[in-house]
Amino acid sequence: MSSKGTQTPLVEFTANQPFRFAQHNAAPGTEQAEDGSGRYYSSSQTFVNQAIVPNSNVFRIKSTKAKLKTLAQERWLKTNFKNKRVLFLLPSAMLGSNVATLLFLDAFKSQLGATDVGVFCAGSSADVYLTSDLVKLYTLWISRSELKRWHMVIDLGELESRRDIEVWPVDMEADLLAAFSLTPATGYPASPRQKPWSNKPRIGILPLASSPLRTLPPELTAALAKKLSSLGDVTVCLNKYQHQGRLYDQVIRPELADSCTIIDAFETIGGLLKAVEDFDYAVFADSGPAHMSKLFGTPGVAFYTAAHGEILQGRFQNLARWSVSYQSEFCEAPCGLAKLRNDADGQTGCMASLQTKLDNLPTTPSATDNAVVKKLLLETPIPCVTALGQETDQIVEFVVQDLASKRIV
Repeated sequence: MSSKGTQTPLVEFTANQPFRFAQHNAAPGTEQAEDGSGRYYSSSQTFVNQAIVPNSNVFRIKSTKAKLKTLAQERWLKTNFKNKRVLFLLPSAMLGSNVATLLFLDAFKSQLGATDVGVFCAGSSADVYLTSDLVKLYTLWISRSELKRWHMVIDLGELESRRDIEVWPVDMEADLLAAFSLTPATGYPASPRQKPWSNKPRIGILPLASSPLRTLPPELTAALAKKLSSLGDVTVCLNKYQHQGRLYDQVIRPELADSCTIIDAFETIGGLLKAVEDFDYAVFADSGPAHMSKLFGTPGVAFYTAAHGEILQGRFQNLARWSVSYQSEFCEAPCGLAKLRNDADGQTGCMASLQTKLDNLPTTPSATDNAVVKKLLLETPIPCVTALGQETDQIVEFVVQDLASKRIV
């Protein structure tokens, strides 16, 4: 093991009485209870802020810069993992990143002969790992005593590509496989699954991303829902726990109430995963659910504004791609941004919306600003998102043709 500490920031804490924690949007199987060891590690700042800090009578933070001994990256290709128990520290709770990690872990275990693989600090993406029985899951923390069960810890935060992901997209599955010289796992079809459809196929529209930079324009979603409702049973999936999800609902529900089903939220990420699996065909923004479709081979189409769709989809061909046509003196789609940025004056946007270059946008927002979300979603949208809305007629025709080409009778 390397004496170098983990790249991913960890908080070390203790507890003076029993505790347990369940996330509001996660399946019961992801709930954790303490094991009495008294000392724990977490990389989830959300958990620390919501559970540890407010309950100082129970918890005590020992360090905000804790380090664990890990297998250094330069040793990954040289180590024999056969019959070893290998634990992976997850640096991100992003859905797409954790879908890629699950795909990688299947290949890791089957090709390198590890006895057990585990992950810790999956956070809000924990339900992703419940779709497989090959991974031991520690949702939000791991105790010092549990750490002793594992022969080695690997911090996936050591991958350089993960540190650049906010300004350039990454085929995370391919990066992880390359880091260990692996081939893709079997059992996850790269092409659309071959499953007969009913006379009225179940069609999902999932228009929201984590940022207005990638969320579909409401007028595009409405047009798609109206047209596709003549071809199948359409469900529009929203998220009332996001401010943009609530705003989106207010805009499209009056238009679509009589033509399709609108789900304002799934109670758990597992519920969202099941919906993505069950749809015969689905329309996605550049988002976590689009990555989820890789697990099931769900056929459909995904739309890309800032990101490179071919990079994010990787080897998977179950989704057709539509990339927006946009160019300005400040940027050209796809620009590579995954998140909104702040300029020196604290204004939030992207290169085109703030009319500046990336070098003048040094940081990402530290918290969600509802006023900014409303402005960029409904009032003055990101220019490339506006351009996507202007392509509505062509997009509707494209989706109808793609649906017909993938329909299985």
